[in-house]
Amino acid sequence: MDALLAAAALMAFLPTLLLMYSVLRKYTYPAVSQPFFSDPSFFFLFSIGLLAGTALLAVYTYLWLSLVYVMLFALVEVLAFTALFNLKRFRGGSDTVFYGYGFGLGVGCTFALGFIYFIARTSLQIGVDVDIPGYVQLAIYGLVHILAFSAIGTTVAEGMARHRVLEFALQALLLNVALALVLKASFLASSATVMWLCAIAALAIAAGYFYRNVVRNLSRVVRDVLKADGKKRDDIPR
Repeated sequence: MDALLAAAALMAFLPTLLLMYSVLRKYTYPAVSQPFFSDPSFFFLFSIGLLAGTALLAVYTYLWLSLVYVMLFALVEVLAFTALFNLKRFRGGSDTVFYGYGFGLGVGCTFALGFIYFIARTSLQIGVDVDIPGYVQLAIYGLVHILAFSAIGTTVAEGMARHRVLEFALQALLLNVALALVLKASFLASSATVMWLCAIAALAIAAGYFYRNVVRNLSRVVRDVLKADGKKRDDIPR
């Protein structure tokens, strides 16, 4: 395997698996006797997300030089998430948010992998060596995409679970557009300092949104959706 590709894979899959485990471990066996979601369904959607992330990146690499196209692409991404989860199977289900999270993780993982590899390979092709700080910055960009896409998937899925599709799709769109603008500013920056500031700002936005919608609010969403469906569980994690 290409050493550069192996490094990109490590920077993408390691945080993805850590985020998957840290968030889901409280909602499945052995933490609870009756898991809050189906493992096969979760990993199926995660796998579909891996394929979708590859396809989205292939399109993105042709559009990323244009701000207008990048903004439109941010809209298309959210629409794709919304279309997938706008199926009868996912409407009103408390497990829907977990499947949105899994799909978003898959998209973010392969998008991050390809993004890191694309930027590093392009830099080398034009004669610019990627040093250690450069790889750190690429790792930050990768983590931004993983956090953002998983949060977007969870947000869109929450809208489906609550039957408030447009409201939550717009939330996801605002996040995606904000990150698109910050990342675009980073690539257009004329100094390393501005690039680093933009990268840190993007990470702060993505991490903050992830914490709010996935870490802090997930149990509340599950409780609310179960209550709306006339169900109750006493083992919902806090």
